[in-house]
Amino acid sequence: MLPHASSRGRVERVTQPKPNARIQLEIVYEDARIAIANKSPGLVSEPGKSHRADSLLNAMIARYGGKMLQLGERRDYGLLHRLDRQTSGCVACALDPEAYDAVRAQFEARSVDKRYLAVVKGRMRAGAQTIELNLEETRVPSSEGTRLVSVVSKSGKPARTDVEVLATCTSHTLVACEPHSGRLHQIRVHLAHLGFPVDGDPIYATGARVLPPSKAEERTLALHAWKLGFNGPSGSRIDAIAPPSRKFNDVLYRVGLRLNA
Repeated sequence: MLPHASSRGRVERVTQPKPNARIQLEIVYEDARIAIANKSPGLVSEPGKSHRADSLLNAMIARYGGKMLQLGERRDYGLLHRLDRQTSGCVACALDPEAYDAVRAQFEARSVDKRYLAVVKGRMRAGAQTIELNLEETRVPSSEGTRLVSVVSKSGKPARTDVEVLATCTSHTLVACEPHSGRLHQIRVHLAHLGFPVDGDPIYATGARVLPPSKAEERTLALHAWKLGFNGPSGSRIDAIAPPSRKFNDVLYRVGLRLNA
């Protein structure tokens, strides 16, 4: 079962998710047992006290109905992992219990291939590099009380991110990132610590101290879960690609970058 807000600072689910067919849904991979959606930026992954029926999971249940509801809360109604609200891209769901168990085990073993796109501030040197910095979770003030963030700390848990430069301009860089540890906000913290914060980041671009007074004032976070790959429950390989959102492409256009992939 995925950790809830009490352990990871996410909104706790309050009841069985209700279907909501009004939410726009883009499916980038689908078979009889697995479905992968391209989550829009600003859409929460699952319902909670502030988003009772307007999450990605509500939309997925509207499409797949009883297949996902039968998995129950113990298997998170099929939701295999989450993305932060402002992060767009691939989110995978299982449509039967055996599929959930088989794929969720790969997430827990850190054997799932994840590749993100990020537009960062600053001109990064061409090439590839690996960032290995321990991360520790802590709480900082926010307009809603406190908020859970990650900070670089020697006493934290090991975290590794592979980063490849795809394109540069005078003020920004487009990078592909592969996180191998799954820590809270790992990509954002690692890039910001090197002096290249993700464009639009309301937390780590300001040193994890100053948060926006309201979610409505947040800019577009230029972070997109681009590719997702794992072994399907029947053993065949599943590789999904989620096209970047319009908001992500708007950031690319604004800073003068282009994705050639």
